[in-house]
Amino acid sequence: MNSVSQLARHFWLPLLLLFLLAASPSRACEAPEGDHDLVVAIRSAEPFTYTGPDGMPRGFAVDLWHSVSTDIDRTTAFVVCDSIDEQEIGLRGGTIDVVISPLTITADRMRRYDFSQQYLSSGLTLAVAQTGAIDFEVAIETIVETVFQPTVARAIILFLLLNLVTAFLLRALMRSVPVELGDGKTAGPVRTWMAYSLEAVARTSGLKGVGDGFATLLGKIFEMVMAVVGTALSAMILGVITSAFVGAIGESPAVDAQALPGLRIATLRCSTAQEFLREQYVEASAKVDAGAEKKSLLDKRAAWLACDENDDHSQTMFTMEDDGLSGGIVLTRDWDRAVEQLYTGKVDAVLGDWIALSYLSRRSPYDGQVTVQGSVYRNEPYGWAISRANGSDFLRRAIDSALIVRMRDTEWRKRIENTLGSGAIAPN
Repeated sequence: MNSVSQLARHFWLPLLLLFLLAASPSRACEAPEGDHDLVVAIRSAEPFTYTGPDGMPRGFAVDLWHSVSTDIDRTTAFVVCDSIDEQEIGLRGGTIDVVISPLTITADRMRRYDFSQQYLSSGLTLAVAQTGAIDFEVAIETIVETVFQPTVARAIILFLLLNLVTAFLLRALMRSVPVELGDGKTAGPVRTWMAYSLEAVARTSGLKGVGDGFATLLGKIFEMVMAVVGTALSAMILGVITSAFVGAIGESPAVDAQALPGLRIATLRCSTAQEFLREQYVEASAKVDAGAEKKSLLDKRAAWLACDENDDHSQTMFTMEDDGLSGGIVLTRDWDRAVEQLYTGKVDAVLGDWIALSYLSRRSPYDGQVTVQGSVYRNEPYGWAISRANGSDFLRRAIDSALIVRMRDTEWRKRIENTLGSGAIAPN
């Protein structure tokens, strides 16, 4: 009987193990191929990291890693992960050495694995659907900010002073300069040449008729100068106003963080954006009286927003069921899916990375359909995550040294904007 029992155990145990492995959600990133010194993980996070049509890793962080790896003299095997939590599982287990997809440096993450030198700063912001309406508040803010820029303010003051000086000189000429030569005297060749030149300028510049009230050449010149200065000043002011109102078309007022729980929000699963949204639900719950049904529902949403690494990683999207409260939550594995939810009208906004959302908003089919809030809820420092499982001190120091050399390059900022787009440095 003992031999039968042992045989059963030997037979059923492997089957049970296989069943459990098949039933449990896959949590591993791709297995590395070929000979390599380091396993470097990426996920779909344009424009930082993504897989190109040829299956090769692409993006700003990939290019930067290729440059840095020449200094640290290590061969690399790239692996693709589906989500942030998959990358973190690999970091803690030692199957991944470095994650170069964008990760915010936080105290909680630094307790679990190391980070390189910060190489970029982004921020949490909101993307919303663009409308055809003009946001007058945004337009007025733009005008005020433009006018009070030091260079613009100096130019306006200079034009005003020049116009005042010209007006003063004109007034003086009207009192002191004779209207005509008198005594039958004729103008000399220089004066005649100047008169003809002035006539040509007046006709070609659209100033014909300006200065006709003056018989003297000097009076005509000064009045024309005054007209040109005034026109330039008016054009500058009109240009600022026009640009501000055109830029405000489709813009939406900035949404306060406390208003986020009332919106249908899509965000990246297990990201700092998800944690920030969870904090807003916790704060909203704290403002509701104890025992109220709304407080219970807000607490449930906050609990649902806590990142659970044991969830099914094969899912590309997690949608919270309707609970009767306004707003809602959708969690996706990448920013593109989150913005697609906004584009198709399934959510009101996307809460996420300023650089990623700005980049996607300029791409088809989102260009002209999605706008990104101009301010951020908080700045977020980006670094490369480094596993502690394989002795990371030497690797971290080598990566830091290589990054610092490249960041001190005078072309660093231009390199970022050439890859990520103009204005890719996040606003404060």
